[in-house]
This record gives sequence, structure tokens and C-alpha cells, in this order.
Amino acid sequence: MRLETQEMRVLAAVIEMNGFKRAAEKLHISQSAVSQAIAGLERKLGQKLLQRKPLEVTEAGLRILTYAQHMAREEELLVNDLGDIKRGQSAKLSLAVNSAINRYHAPELLKKYCEQNPFARLQIEEYPSRQIIQAVVAGAVEIGMGPFQTHMPAFDRQPLFDEVRTLVVSRHHPFAEQLQDDPEVVLPQVPLVASYVDDPLERPAMQRIRDRFSRVWEVRSITLRLELLAAGYGVGYVSDMVLAKEPLSADLLVVEGLPFSRIARSVGLFYRKDAVLSAGAQTFLDLCTARWS
Repeated sequence: MRLETQEMRVLAAVIEMNGFKRAAEKLHISQSAVSQAIAGLERKLGQKLLQRKPLEVTEAGLRILTYAQHMAREEELLVNDLGDIKRGQSAKLSLAVNSAINRYHAPELLKKYCEQNPFARLQIEEYPSRQIIQAVVAGAVEIGMGPFQTHMPAFDRQPLFDEVRTLVVSRHHPFAEQLQDDPEVVLPQVPLVASYVDDPLERPAMQRIRDRFSRVWEVRSITLRLELLAAGYGVGYVSDMVLAKEPLSADLLVVEGLPFSRIARSVGLFYRKDAVLSAGAQTFLDLCTARWS
């Protein structure tokens, strides 16, 4: 079974225009052609998409409408892309970054990218590091920029730089002194401020560092995380890149003496192994490689 674009376009028009006659006028076809298209689609699917007199959309009809609207948007993007290619303006960058990269590196990189590609289309998303991987796998973005995970067999990777994430606490935290002296005993009494809390089912066999703390506060904004940490409301991991650049880090102390006090990571670009990079993505990869060569 195959759904035809015209059938879905007709269904969407009937729903959006709230009637067969108005849909026919919008599509510049006869009302009979509209009725035949809807009837044929219902026969093909074996279920009603519309209830007549009064006109109401069934659950199946709504699902088809959602798909039809998505296809219409994709078709519009395709037409625009083809027009750009014809005019020699084909660059498009679809990228996901984490909050630290978005704050400290993305502005400079994107300014240079736009200087080289003034007509490029940009889609820049900010996600927690683990969700960047999910976004690339799902095809929501073409490339991700962030820390690598231990096992990434589905990706090609381009390392750019290394970072160290350090567990820190503010000197204003009520347990700051105890955390310096005996962190193992005190950790179960304090919250961990993190950018993302994954579902335990995602990594059921792993001992998660977060389990050492009383609870986890999920705070996506890096600015707000730093404010909470500096004010003494929890402990959290901060990269050396952030510690070097943020004035608030002056009040942060390293929680030493734990096997997970510091976590070293490689940071870079990654994309699906089966993907052929677009010209825009390849340009950005070359720009990043030159920046950290």
C-alpha cells in the first residue's frame, strides 16, 4: 500500500477548509474529484477518515493530517533547497551543541561560517550532551558537537579538543568544609546540579554517579547552573573551559578524594556512519578542524 501525495493534500484541504466544496475551490479541482480522492484513501486504509454531516475528523484522519502537514513542510524545504542550489547558494548547517560550546565557541564559529556562506540556512539546537547523540541518530540534526561517549559505534567522529569536568562546591555551601574533609560521607546529603537526568532504563547495568547524591536537579541553562552552584545550593560538574572563563568560578572549590572528582573527555564533531555530509556540514567540519589544529 502506498499513500499518494495528492490524496493527502486533498484530505488536508478538506479538514483545513472545513468542507469538500471549499477544498475543491482551494485546489482548483471539482468537488467530485475531492470526494473520489477521500473515498479512495479510505478504501485503501480500510477505515473512515472523515465523518460526514456534520463534517468531523476521525482519529485516523487526524494522524494522516499530521503526516500530510509534515510532508508539506518537507516539500517546501526541498523546493527552497533546490532553488538555493540553482542559485549557487546551497549551504545548510544543521547542528546540535551542548550549553558550554554554545556559550564559548559557537558564536565565533558561526560568525566565521556565515562570513564564508552568507546565504546559508542555519538550524542550531542546544541540547544536553547525551541528547545531542539522540538527535543525530534520529536525524533531527545532521551533526553534533559535544563530548564523546565511551562507545559510539554508529558514528564517525572528528576530535577537536579535550576537557576535564571537575566536581565543585561553593565555599558558601553549608557542607563545604565537610565535603573537603570527607566527601563520601557528605555526598548523600547534597543535591547534584546537572544539565540532564537520563532514564535509568537507558543504562540499567551501569552504576551512575548521580546515585551517590541525595537527588538530582536538572537545570539545562549553564548560567543558572553556575548561579546555583556559586550560591551554595548544590554541587556539580564544571568543565575546565567554564572554570577558566567564568568569574563565578572564583567561589568554587574542587571536591577532591573521589574516583569521580574529575572526568576527562574528548570533545568534537560526530555524525552517522551511513551519512554523506552535506556541503554545509563539511564546511563547518573543516572550519572547526582548522580552529583547533
